Amino acid sequence: MCGRVLISEIKGGTEQTGIRGEAGQSKAGKSGNPGSMLPVVTDAMPTKVQYYRWGLLRTWDNEIHSRYKHARVETLQNLPTFKDLVGHNHCVTKVDGYFEFNRASKELYYITNADGSPLYLAGLWDIWMDIDTNVLIPTFTMITTEPNAAISEIHDRMPVMLKRSEVSTWLNSRLPVQQRLALLQQPYTAELKICLASERDK
Repeated sequence: MCGRVLISEIKGGTEQTGIRGEAGQSKAGKSGNPGSMLPVVTDAMPTKVQYYRWGLLRTWDNEIHSRYKHARVETLQNLPTFKDLVGHNHCVTKVDGYFEFNRASKELYYITNADGSPLYLAGLWDIWMDIDTNVLIPTFTMITTEPNAAISEIHDRMPVMLKRSEVSTWLNSRLPVQQRLALLQQPYTAELKICLASERDK
């Protein structure tokens, strides 16, 4: 699920969420896939947009891969891949929308907020070192959950979408971890626009 996202130009200035953009780092209409670098804000630097590779890599990984592009909310606190990041390494990626393939109809859909506002997708991050080059690579995974009524028509999972007002809580490392995790259990209630990808600009 959510194998591709669409991001627009990141503009300078600070939004109400406290996320600061850096002009010129991405262009309008850019498509991002697992393995690509996407704009991310972390709890380590909650006022700065950075570029992280989509596809989490952990210290024990001996090669670059994209197996951990998603993390199920139901198993975050149990799986070794993710559990030590919970409460410490939270992030958000801001996208215009994302694409979802419906296996039954074999059609690609585009999902975004009906009012045109961006989606804030919750995730976890880590820094991985390529021991062959000694290069540090920042990476992240998107957290997924059960679909709401709208998304369930086309897929059995959806990314955890945060309301704009919830971003600062998810990124606030001073808050109790359970308070931050509670955001992942809340259904996304904002109205979504779901259309065929071929009709996205109509």
